Amino acid sequence: MSVVSVVSDDGTVKARLIRAADVEIAERGINGLQMEAVAKRAGVSRATAFRQLGNVSEVVVQVSLLRAQRHITAVHRLMEGKTGAFAKIEAALIYTARELPTDPTIVALMAQHSASVHDPRVHENAVGVMGPVLEEGRRNGEIRTDIGLDELVDFLVEQTYLAAEELERSEDTVRKRFRHFVIPAIETRGGGGELVSRTREVSDAVSAAQEALENLARELHRGSMG
Repeated sequence: MSVVSVVSDDGTVKARLIRAADVEIAERGINGLQMEAVAKRAGVSRATAFRQLGNVSEVVVQVSLLRAQRHITAVHRLMEGKTGAFAKIEAALIYTARELPTDPTIVALMAQHSASVHDPRVHENAVGVMGPVLEEGRRNGEIRTDIGLDELVDFLVEQTYLAAEELERSEDTVRKRFRHFVIPAIETRGGGGELVSRTREVSDAVSAAQEALENLARELHRGSMG
């Protein structure tokens, strides 16, 4: 899975300014952020800072996207340890609901709601993370194909924001939200409207039970032979 780097460490003036702003926010908080201080830390003029970054609100967005890279890496690791699209998305939602609200810049980004969901940079990052998982789910017959990938990704970003904004963000609470509301919205349906994921869940449980019984029978057989 690819990860889109919104802020590259390429040594450009803009990259230096964003990283300087990151340090300023860490030291002074969002409310104490001033473009003059960012420019001074980056070694450029105030005019250059405004020309490269625009206003302070845009600086906060840029820093939040920079910090999001750490979370994206963590989400990738979590998903790599899961099998199936639903298990991967659930793991990602549980992590983001717990971790994103701990960063004030990301909270500020989420507070913009629809504006940030449809921000091309946010969307591109989300597609980089969730796109391959959704495509895998489509190939496996888990994820619905009658809705475009971009719409599915935006929906999952919205659900991430909602889960992260709840006062109760325990693993059980987020898992319940995912299974009761998110899965029914994104999963494919078989003939007669049957939910495929439910059918597969039962099938997997039956297969696991059958395998356990077969293993027990072999062990009992070996015991009797001994």
